[in-house]
Amino acid sequence: MKIIKKNWLIAAAVSASLAGLSGCHDNDNDDHHNGANNGGNNGQAIFNKQAKLLIANDEGDNSGNVSQYQFDSESGLGSAQKVVNAGLAEGIDKDAAGHLYQAGNLASGAGAVRAMCYPASRTSPVAVSADRDRLITSSLNSPKGIAVAQKAGYVIVTESGADTNAVSVFGSSAGNATTPIFTISRAIVGDTGAWDAVYDEANDRLFVALTNGDVAYFASYIARSKADSNIVPTNIFRPNNALATASNMHGIVYDVSADRLIVSDVADPTSADDGSIYVFNAATTLSGAVAPDRTIRGANTHLGNPVDLQLQDGDLYVAEKANDGGRIMVFGDIASGASGDIAPDADYAVAKPESIITKPIGQVIADDPNDISNAAASRLHVTSNAGGAGTEIFAIDADLSGLGNTFMPVQSAQFVESISLDQNGDAIVSFDSALGGGLSFIGRLGTRDSATAYSGQRDRQITGSNVALSSPKGIEVVGSHGVVLVSDLNAAAPGAIKAYSLCGTGDVAPVFETVLPGTARPWDVDYDPDADRLYVAATNGTILVYDNYMANPGNAPARTIDPDDQSGFADSNIHGIVYDSATDRLIVSDVGSAAVPTDGRIYVIDNASKADGLTALRLELSGPATNLGNPVDLAFDGTNLYVAEKSNGEVQRIDNIYSLSGALDRAPDETIGFSGPESIAIVTE
Repeated sequence: MKIIKKNWLIAAAVSASLAGLSGCHDNDNDDHHNGANNGGNNGQAIFNKQAKLLIANDEGDNSGNVSQYQFDSESGLGSAQKVVNAGLAEGIDKDAAGHLYQAGNLASGAGAVRAMCYPASRTSPVAVSADRDRLITSSLNSPKGIAVAQKAGYVIVTESGADTNAVSVFGSSAGNATTPIFTISRAIVGDTGAWDAVYDEANDRLFVALTNGDVAYFASYIARSKADSNIVPTNIFRPNNALATASNMHGIVYDVSADRLIVSDVADPTSADDGSIYVFNAATTLSGAVAPDRTIRGANTHLGNPVDLQLQDGDLYVAEKANDGGRIMVFGDIASGASGDIAPDADYAVAKPESIITKPIGQVIADDPNDISNAAASRLHVTSNAGGAGTEIFAIDADLSGLGNTFMPVQSAQFVESISLDQNGDAIVSFDSALGGGLSFIGRLGTRDSATAYSGQRDRQITGSNVALSSPKGIEVVGSHGVVLVSDLNAAAPGAIKAYSLCGTGDVAPVFETVLPGTARPWDVDYDPDADRLYVAATNGTILVYDNYMANPGNAPARTIDPDDQSGFADSNIHGIVYDSATDRLIVSDVGSAAVPTDGRIYVIDNASKADGLTALRLELSGPATNLGNPVDLAFDGTNLYVAEKSNGEVQRIDNIYSLSGALDRAPDETIGFSGPESIAIVTE
């Protein structure tokens, strides 16, 4: 339906927009407000670079919490603004959609990775919800670090215990997968565990911090892993100046632009004063024992057990777990300056920090993924459901010149309906079956190999008796609230809009639902996040408008739009719907009688947010030249309209639709033959 933005570009934009760290700059060198100058940087300069930090704790009353802090020059670290408790206590990371991932051990002792669905929209403290959150896996032993490969859709997990893999990789969209997609065995990295990893997705490079003091580097990691399950490191290297006590690498970060790796060494975990930080330039070329380009260690550094690192604008953030009960420290301009016993530029007491990321829980996504971006479409994803027999998604070139990859998004005897994509590039597909309806979540559809099928290692479903979907049709991703809205047609009972978590899996109940009034049945929906307004395409020929929808999803519709159709066709049955907030226009399709292949129409309505009752049309397309019979779904890129015309078996493109007005019978500008098109999603590059 509608339009999809390139998800990893959203992630990059959000990351680039983060502000600077605030905190106290003090020159008294006390334990909690150290303002020592380092490499020409100073505390105030750091304060201006970073505003938010997520900290995972692993001891005491805060154990298992992930807390967001706002630094400022008046109060320093301050109190936690938002707290999420995933029931785990190790590594954390986030994705472009704002979901939080954490590794650790469950109360049962099983190692796991949990996805917490868009905690920014939930009341703090955010607790695990069976309907909203999920385990990606609970098959690990001693998980520690975690890294999300955003574009590829993988979660990379390091393991430190004996009799485990050093690294296990799972699909970020999976629902409690028992088997990893890729692994790195302990045997090939020196029969040792791994504490953390950093992945350079642009160049497919993986660096792994090993607990024996080594760093393993894997060039072309995912590409090689797809071809060979037993890949070996490209290089293994270690610092030649480690302390006499056993070296024990923990935190690891990588500056792609400089090929610079920074690693922390906790040495003896029982000691609070033997930690080190190493800076390695030309990291992809290193092998064996090498001299670090910079080493920081000594009493003034406060480094004892530096368990995790983050790099932000050249400054290094350190989670120090052992020294004085725990600290968060910042070493400014980490790539510059001499080695030695150098005090941090900023230093705050934090109880036993285990993992940190410089990404806020309250991440703001500029738009929901289906909002119109006025960017040209690069390709379409079109579902096929020819007479209940088709179960595939096809990629189609935006110029409708030919078909590309195909994908089987559901399991046996499930029939696809609508498709939408979230901010990560995962496809959400509604399906119907004899056992009831449901949703398939397909990890990173656009990067999947051709002709592949649904896989429990990468994908998941919401289905079962608690899901309570009778006949799901159109869907709408509302990323800013962590839900997907599903139009449940349900001819035997009141139609409803049902909301499910974007992180949900299995037999879960809706987060909420809206029952439509009277005989109205929903076929499709479109949500305007800026106005909190929902538009519902109803099969009785009307459009229901809900104001303040997410704030009050149980409210009755505020208005009902009745398009003033002049075609003369007896039946009206609204299906596809697009709301364009930039012009305040609605574009809707009317299939008329589902049994008649010649009575389809497309309408454009001006001033949609205020329209009520019988409403004049800006544009009405109908007639034999249009070849519209059952136009079941629409997608719009801000200029051109794409139409899934089911009864006449084609996908159409109508160019510059806003240049048209009045009652017209005109042919589409481009078409491609397609058996039983049911729904369309647009991807822009």
